[in-house]
Amino acid sequence: MSFDFDLTAPFVPEFSTRDQMEHRHKVFPVQLIAANSNNPQAFRLNENALNAVLGHREIANKKIVIISVAGAFRKGKSFLLNFFLEYLYALQNAQQNDIKLEWLGDDTQLQGFHWRSGAKRDTVGIWLWGEPIMIEAANGEKYAVVLMDTQGTFDNSSTLKQCTTIFGLSTLLSSLQCYNVVDNIPEDALQHLTLFVEYGRLALKEAQDFGKPFQQLTFVVRDFKSPEEFPYSDGGSKFLEQVLQVTPDQPEELRVVREQLKECFDTLSCFLLPHPGYKVAEQGSFKGYVKDIRPLFREEAKRMTTALLNPQVLQPKLVNGKEITCKKMIDYIREFSRVFENNLLPEPRSILNANAQLMCVEAAMEAKTSYCRGMDRSTAGPRMMSEKKLLEAHIKHGITALNIFDKCPKIGDGEVRSANLARLQEDINAELEKYKRLNEDKRVTGCASALLACGDSIVFGLGLGGAASSAVVASVFTLQMGIVSAGIVAIPISLSALFGIWCYVTIRPLCCDDHKN
Repeated sequence: MSFDFDLTAPFVPEFSTRDQMEHRHKVFPVQLIAANSNNPQAFRLNENALNAVLGHREIANKKIVIISVAGAFRKGKSFLLNFFLEYLYALQNAQQNDIKLEWLGDDTQLQGFHWRSGAKRDTVGIWLWGEPIMIEAANGEKYAVVLMDTQGTFDNSSTLKQCTTIFGLSTLLSSLQCYNVVDNIPEDALQHLTLFVEYGRLALKEAQDFGKPFQQLTFVVRDFKSPEEFPYSDGGSKFLEQVLQVTPDQPEELRVVREQLKECFDTLSCFLLPHPGYKVAEQGSFKGYVKDIRPLFREEAKRMTTALLNPQVLQPKLVNGKEITCKKMIDYIREFSRVFENNLLPEPRSILNANAQLMCVEAAMEAKTSYCRGMDRSTAGPRMMSEKKLLEAHIKHGITALNIFDKCPKIGDGEVRSANLARLQEDINAELEKYKRLNEDKRVTGCASALLACGDSIVFGLGLGGAASSAVVASVFTLQMGIVSAGIVAIPISLSALFGIWCYVTIRPLCCDDHKN
């Protein structure tokens, strides 16, 4: 999949964690998911953007943390992400230079993700910050932290399918999904979670060993107007508890969402934020300077950001219970983008099948690696193996490989598993042909080694070597000339000569040892 629209190339440096602060002003968001130009109702993946952010060799095996902000149209998601951006760069700088973390001073200018006031939609699709920010977690391990911005929902330009697609993808891809809403947590905000609750129920039923299918969901309630009842500082949890209460008069689908949210997400939380100040909302007047933000909003946003992103709480992205690296995340994004790329909303079963595909591919790779390692050990000797011994090794290590694949959890439709198993068997058979060729090559190198082994008797070695070479040449010549009977005689002569070499190399040292004794 690829994009067919113009997009200014991002700054892509040779990746280094030491100079990220120095070049951050050259980094921009890149569009990961956009509307298909031929069908605006469908979305497509930008492979170039994906590789630009996650394709660096230096981070291939680093675990990835994806922080996403999704939610209402034109309600400050990009603005909020710039707080996250400022905190992460300041945190990285403090860690690298062993200094006290200080951020969000009066002179700080928030910048990075494009935002603006007004009624026209600014963000279309899904965007990623142009580089991961390397943060040392509490366990001493460095994580690649990626920020994700999403299209606003329920504007005049977006259909329900588009909104659900963008919200769905960002929820599946993120380790922390911040759901940005205004004033309250409305019922339609919970309705957007229905697809993921259904997927979560399937995943919990068919893959119980992996734990909950989603990690963190945080509601960020902007312009909250009831701080007397629920204080900004610590009222978020109580407010969320009230919103998620189940009552008899609720429609069944909303009761189900409320009941299942805690089952599907590891962590549910809520933060309440005041209005940022009218200067921020005035079109064209706010340039991102912190001094122009309402002090109360500034302090609460700072407290929330620290609570969500500090090194003690950062969690890598988990897929099927395993922490994911940047390299594997590329495959994960590709697979789930395929589920959402057509005109129809994906069924929960389709999402589960995509997850099953990822597991089967990983299990097949592990199985093939095990087979190759076993065959490498079995064929490591310098001498050619008999065909029987080679096939015995193939069967032994092939069974081991199939047992590894069989341990892959059986989730999703059986066709997914069957197709990957058939592909694994084809790959193993192809590897067998490679080992047959390598084994056959040892027939030639073995003969050459035998000739070299005669070096302690130059005359005898040259004599046997010459006799063998002459016999082989003679056999080829006579066969080409059509003298079949002579060719048939010549072949045993060459084999006899080679047998003589083997006897000289193998038996002579034994005779010498007996003579010495």
